[in-house]
Amino acid sequence: MTESVPDAIQTITYRRQAHTRKRADLLAGFPAEEVHHELDDKHCPNCHHELKEIGAYPIRQELLFIPAQLKRLNHIQHAYKCQYCSQRSLSDKIIKAAVPKAPLNHGLGSPSLIAHTLYQKYELKIPDYRQESDWKKMGLEVSRQMLNHWGLKSSEYYFKPLYDVLKQKLLNRPILHADETYYTVLESETIKTYYWVFLSGKHDRYGITLYHHDPHRSGQVALDFLGNYSGYLHCDMWQAYEQLPEATLVGCWAHVRRKFHEAMPQNASGKCIARQGLNYCNRMFCLEKAWESLDCQTRYQARQEELRPLMQEFFEWCRKNKATVLPGSKLGKAINYALKHQETFEHVLLNGRLELSNNKAERAVKSLVIGRKNWLFSQSFAGATASGIILSLIETAKRNDLDPEKYLNYLLQKLPNEEILDSDALEAYLPWQAKIQKMCK
Repeated sequence: MTESVPDAIQTITYRRQAHTRKRADLLAGFPAEEVHHELDDKHCPNCHHELKEIGAYPIRQELLFIPAQLKRLNHIQHAYKCQYCSQRSLSDKIIKAAVPKAPLNHGLGSPSLIAHTLYQKYELKIPDYRQESDWKKMGLEVSRQMLNHWGLKSSEYYFKPLYDVLKQKLLNRPILHADETYYTVLESETIKTYYWVFLSGKHDRYGITLYHHDPHRSGQVALDFLGNYSGYLHCDMWQAYEQLPEATLVGCWAHVRRKFHEAMPQNASGKCIARQGLNYCNRMFCLEKAWESLDCQTRYQARQEELRPLMQEFFEWCRKNKATVLPGSKLGKAINYALKHQETFEHVLLNGRLELSNNKAERAVKSLVIGRKNWLFSQSFAGATASGIILSLIETAKRNDLDPEKYLNYLLQKLPNEEILDSDALEAYLPWQAKIQKMCK
């Protein structure tokens, strides 16, 4: 008689991720107000004797939305007269209290009002005609032309000088990213104009993102903006960047991976050539993700030991398969693209601060593209230029962990009262300065 063997018991363990922020913790951050619900008639419905309260219990918590409101400020200037000086001389000695200057003379726009309209348009992507309707709902009759006027003049008087200082800082950074996208300006003779985006690197102490509007997409635009910039420039392989005489171009591996992904047919097997190329790129990005927390020197050493051999293997694989695919096919174009710009793609190995992709610039472009879908166009080149400047300040503020609306409000309060908006005066208003970090968080 065979002895029965008990069934094997399989123990399955799993981890459940705890919620990092529970509902009670969320509600605790808001000021509280109690709403008591009591009986109007405190008598028993049966015997009509008076009821005695035996307790009160919390039933629920909810958040109350309080709409924004507008308030009129009347600035009253006080004047003072010195009686002693008046008695001793023929003229009166009168001293008036200082009054902060308004951002724009003879207008309704206060710093907070202008900053809010700019925040709505460039951060929340709300076009002028919808803002016009919203302000009317709050009781303020302001036209979209006036909203545009506020943005144009604020940019011309105050934001453009600060933009120029940020540009000087940017051109001194060792690593930059660049990209461009199309735009529409009604007064332009061409169908499309272009926004160029230039920004500092991920590991830079100065987080700067600048948008530059230009009618053209030629290399002369990049040359005019960057000049003899001699650092590293992350970019796609658009030929305009090749005209920069001193810059070391760093190719974007995300573009290489995207081309192999687009070339891969549905239900592709492991032997598919396009899938093999995609796997090479994925392995590179997997290594970079593992090295993300390393310091720059350690990351540089790791790239020499692991990433360089993998890149060499990938390019050898490309040369091996180049003759087996049609050059006009998607796969052929992907392989030719990688081999044509091999040296540029390998430049990421030169410095541990460089990145494998140019996704930082593409994300910066996305902020503009989302706005473009709502704004549709600009009427004039001046409007498009002003939009680029304002968006530059907002995105730069966000990169330095500032509240962009508070930052714009602070600038519009302080800059009108500066005697000269030169680089020395504007240095104090850069978003990484300690006082700005304290006031505009």
